[in-house]
Amino acid sequence: MKHNNRFFLTLSLMAMLASSAVAQIVSPVDFMRTNPRSVDANPATYTLDYGYFDMLLGGINLGVVNAGLRYDKFFRFNEEGQPIVLDLNSGVASLRDKNYLNTYANLDVFHCGRRTNHGYITYFHRIRELETMSYTKDLMQVLVQGNAAFLGESHPANIDVNVSARAYQEFNFGYQMSLTDQWNIGARMKFLMGYADVKSKALNIQFFTDPDTYAWQLMSDVDVRATLPYEFYLNDGELEIRDARFNIAKLFKNYGFGIDLGGEYQINGQWGVAAAINDLGFIKWNTHSVQFKGEVQDAGSFVDNGTLVFSGLTESQIDGMLHDSTYFVHLMDTLLKCFQLTPQSLGGYTTGLNTNMMVRGYYDLTPNHRFSAQLTGYNLGMGIKPAMTLAYTGSFKGKYDVVATYTMMKGSFDNLGIGASANFGGLLIYVATNNLFGFFNPANRSHINAQLGISFTSGVLIDRSETIIMRDKAAEAEADADDPMNL
Repeated sequence: MKHNNRFFLTLSLMAMLASSAVAQIVSPVDFMRTNPRSVDANPATYTLDYGYFDMLLGGINLGVVNAGLRYDKFFRFNEEGQPIVLDLNSGVASLRDKNYLNTYANLDVFHCGRRTNHGYITYFHRIRELETMSYTKDLMQVLVQGNAAFLGESHPANIDVNVSARAYQEFNFGYQMSLTDQWNIGARMKFLMGYADVKSKALNIQFFTDPDTYAWQLMSDVDVRATLPYEFYLNDGELEIRDARFNIAKLFKNYGFGIDLGGEYQINGQWGVAAAINDLGFIKWNTHSVQFKGEVQDAGSFVDNGTLVFSGLTESQIDGMLHDSTYFVHLMDTLLKCFQLTPQSLGGYTTGLNTNMMVRGYYDLTPNHRFSAQLTGYNLGMGIKPAMTLAYTGSFKGKYDVVATYTMMKGSFDNLGIGASANFGGLLIYVATNNLFGFFNPANRSHINAQLGISFTSGVLIDRSETIIMRDKAAEAEADADDPMNL
């Protein structure tokens, strides 16, 4: 196979970084009241400003979620907390049957919003990257304990890996309006431009060791689709890879659409509820799409009815490998043919976005102190992953927010988040993290995250009731325009 090293580097990085069962944990920014960025979590969230804009530094969000491998499970420590013994068996025993790794990055190129007489308009351009990988415990158990841990056909190793990695640009237009002094609704329409995608439909190996002969019997199934910034050609069954030439038209070939929907209802002066569904949509991948498929091939003496059977090397085979380079190459080629991947050009394929849904209830102890509870569900192509968040928000002088959150989810219970924002005469600065503990002991934490941004706000921060007054005055002005004689 002719190849380009940068292609395999790109593919490997996207696959190895891949991650997200627990995706992006709920952010403290979502609960801020004077920060217009809180509208990102729910297009219907009411923010106390007339408008804002920012470029490049407006919103940066980076994170890694590791719901599996933990440094403190693979070592024994002395009284000073220093690792003294590597304990791989203990580390493997600490894994769950299915484990997850996730990385994500969001960069806002341009973001703005403006309140009108009838509602609130937002627009932003964002670059998004999300990698997702799940893997079974058997993968690490084979690496640490070898095939002896899987004796007998009734006790097979099931190595199953699920990979999804994606990078794309998002252009987003949103509109929010107050139906009454209690109801707020909002929606965002999204146009998406895909850059790269790797998606596995199957990455599975099953094998067991015969308890009598210690021969390996193995079956595999591989089906991976990829769209990367390289051109793929099939030449007599061989895959050729070349750097793709850039042109503007290619930016629109991997296109997609999405929508966010939300609502907020203020029950009374203290209680309120909100709900939203975000990233409901798809991307159609059309540029340089290729599919890699493979299973155990019926090639050579090692294969029996689609199952690889390896009973070790005979004395003559070992002698041939040591003294005959041609024989060695032939033997290795025979083994490699058993796992040969078949590349196939695709006309295109479609992937769904990583949709998330949330329901929130809140209670205002005073106008400055709010307590919230939120249930979030993430659909990551591996089932719905729920998360429960409790939050406190302190808002002071209409300029400052202080937020503390605690999030629980399967396999991750140490997510204590904090955030703060301040408005200095129209310059709003905010910082936040979903997991404060991650900065002090990152090797033993399931989540590490950092968020920051700088925005310029316009006008004076206003109370929610003033929006209703603005709407009513606009309606009266329109009525006067239609009937100047007030008849």
